[in-house]
This record gives sequence, structure tokens and C-alpha cells, in this order.
Amino acid sequence: MSIFRRPITIKRFESGGYVDGIWQEGDDEQITVRVSVQPTSPEDMQSLPEGRRERKSYTLFGSARLRSVENHANPDRAIIDGEEYEVVTSSEWRNGIINHNRSIVTRVDV
Repeated sequence: MSIFRRPITIKRFESGGYVDGIWQEGDDEQITVRVSVQPTSPEDMQSLPEGRRERKSYTLFGSARLRSVENHANPDRAIIDGEEYEVVTSSEWRNGIINHNRSIVTRVDV
């Protein structure tokens, strides 16, 4: 069910590596995913690492599996209303009714 989902842009960064002894940055790509963008609950805010709890955040619900700070060296970044947010946590919810992924994003300080 995607009636409440809206398209957002995800910036995905690949890891870099050495080519002939010279460091080369990884490629990045932009993909569009459809998610429900919801405020993050106070309980979920407390579960975030210190230093991220005070940042503006959202909880995203959708079918796309996003790369998070917890699981990747190069987490995905979501563009929401013109602001950039880093994916802090992402988990699969398989309840048998509406399977989805739940991700918490926090605003990136410029």
C-alpha cells in the first residue's frame, strides 16, 4: 500500500579504492524511492546515538532497504524538503500484513 508514500531522492555513495596506488573516490548515484515521512517519536529519539538526538529527524517507512550508519561505512542520505538527512538506522519489519523497512534519518549539519 503506497497511498501515503511520496517520492524522495536518496544519495547513495559507493566505497572508494586505490587504483595504481592512487586513491579514487567511489561513485555516487541518486535514486528515487517512495516512503511515508513521519515525525520521529521521543522514544526513538532517545535510542539514537548521542550527538544525533538533538538534530531534526524523521522516520521513513517504505519498501526500499536503505544503507545506515549502523551497517555501512557510506550511509545513504535522503533529501527531504530541500534538506539533507543521513540514514542512522534501518530495519526490516516483516509482520505478514504490510512488510516494510523503517529508517530513521537525522539532518546533516552544513
